[in-house]
Amino acid sequence: MSVQIVIDKVLNAFQKISVQDFVEISNFNTKSGFYNLKEKSKIGKNGHFITSPEISSIFGKAILNQFLEKNKNISQVHLVELGPGNGYLTFDILEELLSQNIKILSLTLIEKSDFFKKKLEKFNYINNFQILSDIKEFQHKDDELVFIYSNEFFDTFGHKQFLLENNQFLEIVIRKKENSYCLSKIKSAESDFLKSEYNCSNFLDGDILEYSPLIDYFLKDLKNTIKKFYFTTNDYGYVQYPKKSTLRAIKNKKKISLFDEFESVDYSFSVDFKRLSNNFLPYKTDLISQSSFLKKYVPKYFANDTSHEIKLIKNILSGLEGHEMGNVFKNFTAYNI
Repeated sequence: MSVQIVIDKVLNAFQKISVQDFVEISNFNTKSGFYNLKEKSKIGKNGHFITSPEISSIFGKAILNQFLEKNKNISQVHLVELGPGNGYLTFDILEELLSQNIKILSLTLIEKSDFFKKKLEKFNYINNFQILSDIKEFQHKDDELVFIYSNEFFDTFGHKQFLLENNQFLEIVIRKKENSYCLSKIKSAESDFLKSEYNCSNFLDGDILEYSPLIDYFLKDLKNTIKKFYFTTNDYGYVQYPKKSTLRAIKNKKKISLFDEFESVDYSFSVDFKRLSNNFLPYKTDLISQSSFLKKYVPKYFANDTSHEIKLIKNILSGLEGHEMGNVFKNFTAYNI
């Protein structure tokens, strides 16, 4: 059953669908969602988009160096990657850890895409390796350190969208009228909650707020499940509210407009790093640009005598010479060690 047929079934039953549910169905429907469709490649040179770990192992080295800086003299660790995709980031981290004789107590990959689960079976040579769909299934001793890492994970979560009007947040929903899809607005029971949770004093009528209960629930489960952790993630996002929709639709490396196509489309949002940080309170958190992150944790690659190929890679990853990735992307960490 195609994504469009699934969406239409919801619309026929309820006359509307939230932006959050539209994205979740489009991305993760078991049979036809983008991340479950059978195809040769989703991420990488021949896929729909490319990510930092696919570009170079430099990124994985930086992730691990950051972890080791905060965890000096560590001898053993549990590894948990969120949304590993093809697994390049975990592969690079494993190589570095093994070269430094750090014992890997277990390797857990949190992945709900059946397409990627098959690709990740290549890690079954690691002792205590598992692929889980839900972070709540992870088990370990509470006093053992867990290194949790991800790249472009939270941007795939569905978000609800709300429009401010007369000091009330109305939810933006999708409807279908005369065979055409359109955005509409309805009263929301979450309006008072949003006004209490977010500092919206400088919002004006017509401004949009994006909120993902799904991310809130996921992080609550993570903190309840893992007691001693170092968490790091890289993604594109913001600290100051953009007050507009950040929803993007990508197909074959090109942005398309909402409702132009329904099949094989990857939807994503910019990550609200302020909300992410609040979710980890009272733990310590840090946020820096990906450019600053790379320059700090893999400084040798920014020397003047590096090869042309390395210069090109670092320019893409760090945002030098006009590349967007290093300036738009941010590195967020949270830890209770």
